[in-house]
Amino acid sequence: MNKIIPFNKDITFNENIGEITSIALDDTLKFVDSNTIKGDLIVRGCRKLGDLEEEFSYPLPALITVDDKYDTEKASINIDDFYYEIINENILHVKIDLILDDLYYKEEPIETRNISIDLNNNEIDDLEKEPEKIELKEEVEEVKENKDVLDLFKEDNTLTEKEYSIYRVYLVSEDDTLDGILNKYKVTKEDLEEFNDLSNLKPGLKLIIPSTDE
Repeated sequence: MNKIIPFNKDITFNENIGEITSIALDDTLKFVDSNTIKGDLIVRGCRKLGDLEEEFSYPLPALITVDDKYDTEKASINIDDFYYEIINENILHVKIDLILDDLYYKEEPIETRNISIDLNNNEIDDLEKEPEKIELKEEVEEVKENKDVLDLFKEDNTLTEKEYSIYRVYLVSEDDTLDGILNKYKVTKEDLEEFNDLSNLKPGLKLIIPSTDE
């Protein structure tokens, strides 16, 4: 990769600059260590004052520090672009773009760790077993009696004299009738009304059906 390094500087002449007839840029930049570039940017040229032509040379010291994350072993510093502007009769503004070539990110060492896992024979047998299969049932699911069920379905938390131990959830279909459901699950209308609103029996309604079946 490469990096552009901008360098801007005002050069002040002791007298009128006059007309610049030629201008050039040299440099003595070099790496003094793996992270430091040091040297001079030398602006040279010729200016004309009336009938008199005069050469000029201004060294511009430069110190560039390269971030430690870069590998500069094969890097080089060069002049990429140079232009100037006369600000007033005494000030010459130079704009210099330096380019740092063949720059690379340092490769960070990858830390490796040895990880060992000890398994006893039982654990190895468990790993070889097939995953547990879960069977899904349609329409009807059973809820074993516990305090949460009682709190959900009964306001007074008291059981009927039948001591229901299982609750089924039934999804009403289009062909269902109240009598058909009562006959199917062997419950009375009164028992069903304790847990459900039977005033609007419609498809998709979930009915809580108490049962004494084991």
